[in-house]
This record gives sequence, C-alpha cells and structure tokens, in this order.
Amino acid sequence: MERRSPETALIPALQLLSYLIIALGALFMAFQAGSLPASRWEPMSAGTFPQIIFFSIAILCGMAIIFEFSKHGLPRTSFYIAWKRLIALKSVIINLVLFTVYMTAMPISGFIISTFAYLLTTQLYLAPWKSTTVVIAIFVAILFSAGPYYLFSEAFNIYLPRAQW
Repeated sequence: MERRSPETALIPALQLLSYLIIALGALFMAFQAGSLPASRWEPMSAGTFPQIIFFSIAILCGMAIIFEFSKHGLPRTSFYIAWKRLIALKSVIINLVLFTVYMTAMPISGFIISTFAYLLTTQLYLAPWKSTTVVIAIFVAILFSAGPYYLFSEAFNIYLPRAQW
C-alpha cells in the first residue's frame, strides 16, 4: 500500500463531503418541490417531476458515498490541510450560502424580489468593482428575475412564487 501525502489524502474526504452536501441539498429541494401547488386539471402536481429528479440525485449520491467508503475507507488527513483547502474554496462556499438564503427567502419574498437580490448580490461579489460592472449587474438581475416570471406566467400559465406580504 502506497503512502499518500496529506494533500492527496484530502481528496477522498472532499469527495465524500461533496456527495453528502449534494445529497442533502437534493433532499431539501425534493421536499421543497413537494410544496408546489397542484393543478386541478393535471393528475400530477408541478413538483412531481422535480421530486423524482432530486430523489434520484440523492440516491445516486448515497450510492457514491457507500462506494467511496468501500474503496478508500475512512479518509485521513490533518485539520490544517483541510482548513487550507476549505479557505481556497471561499467563493464557492459564499455562493452556496447565498443560494441557500435565496431558496429560503423565495416563499416569503416571491420569485422576482428574491431572484433579483440573489443575482445582484452574487454578481457584485464575483465581478470586479467598476461602474459599468454595477450597471450591467443591475440590468442582468432585472432581466433574469422579471423575464422568466412573466414568461412562465403569460406564456405557460405557470405561476412562480409571489411575495406573501
């Protein structure tokens, strides 16, 4: 059996962690999709297909976790190496937190407001700060928050969440 460096030993741990996070996120999204309103004319609700997809993702991630445990065993690495790699993923983690806040706020503030706030915040965090960047970020946030809302409501008669105030 070959000796691995702490950096190399961290890879299976990160894979397991990513599978676990994706599985938990998929389960959360599956339960959120179950709360979508049902149609009077369709046998399945609007959330049935997303639930099938998200439950399938969660099952696949669970199988991947089992496969990784059987292949590599329990991952071993130092806390310092793990913390250093975690800090390197700061942008990904912040974007994941922003997305979680967005999904949590959507039932309360509605699709348009929550999508606008998420897109604007994410773009301003990731893009370099220039006056043109701010203007473009605002334009893109308006376009991609109001555009899909009106497209779905007018063209497809599918109503995205509205604000509850």
